Amino acid sequence: MNMVRSLPRLIRLGRQVDPIIIGALSKGSSRRFSSLLSYHFRVGGKRVRATMVILSALACGGSLEESLKPAAVVEMIHNYSLVMDDIIDHAKLRRGQPTIRVHAGESIALLIAMHYREVIDDIINECKGSDEVRQVAVNTMKEIIDGERLDLLFEQAGRKDPYVVTNRTTVPSILLYLEMIGKKTAALFRASSEIGALTAGASRRATAGFRNYGWNAGLAFQVMDDVLDIFGNATGKQSAKDIIEHKMGNVAVLMALKFLPTKDRVELQHILQAKRVSPKLAEKARRIIGKTPAETASREVAQGFLEKAKAQLIAFGDSQYARGLGELAEEFVKRTY
Repeated sequence: MNMVRSLPRLIRLGRQVDPIIIGALSKGSSRRFSSLLSYHFRVGGKRVRATMVILSALACGGSLEESLKPAAVVEMIHNYSLVMDDIIDHAKLRRGQPTIRVHAGESIALLIAMHYREVIDDIINECKGSDEVRQVAVNTMKEIIDGERLDLLFEQAGRKDPYVVTNRTTVPSILLYLEMIGKKTAALFRASSEIGALTAGASRRATAGFRNYGWNAGLAFQVMDDVLDIFGNATGKQSAKDIIEHKMGNVAVLMALKFLPTKDRVELQHILQAKRVSPKLAEKARRIIGKTPAETASREVAQGFLEKAKAQLIAFGDSQYARGLGELAEEFVKRTY
């Protein structure tokens, strides 16, 4: 059976980690708490990172069975980071549903994140090559944390945290933006493909190729996420969330600042620096950005990373699993929300 003939089938591949995750979350926790622990996994999510682990392992000659727990580790890290991100950003909506901090309260959301971190270790201990998986996982979580820090510093107003106020990014650049999304987002995609290759016992050269694939696919994913935040159809997400959160760390915003005449550029900066960005102000900012070629330029950036990701797969021939990884990365750029 061709498991990678279509994207829905790819996603079903990743969802095979769900029983492992739900089982691990329930161990050692009360029944009443278990339902909250699994909330994040019951409200949606495509499991694309888990899919990437599995496909990378299969492309390197590994087995589906041995790749499922490493894939569960990556999916747990992703959801752990989302819970923390929602707490930090005071987010109300995730995957079209109330965030866990809204559903259960901020203190409980923090406890859930702490529990997730411990469960990550529990699942790693059950993985083939657990020492290698742990090293990649720990290093990646450190990168995600630093990426979150850089993301906070891109905010132009809103927070009164002394560190943020003192170190706020006032002269942004595409390079600094790419460093931020590389750590916050692409690092986990890189870890996904690397862990898959390691689980299958791939050579150093093959593992490096999968690392590079995941890194570039992850950059393409986040660039498109930022484009869709400004220009996309808000399905399950808050529209213009980055603008409302005063964030200059968005590729479309940065591209617009490069193209805008002085008057419009200053106006956009003033909106981002406003004490409160209302939906009306956010829509005004979107119109200003829309006057420029920012969307086209940003999509070209995403396409460039997609091509780099796919180039890493050429060495693995016409394997259905390598093709599946290519299809997965293409979907990151094709999506409309």
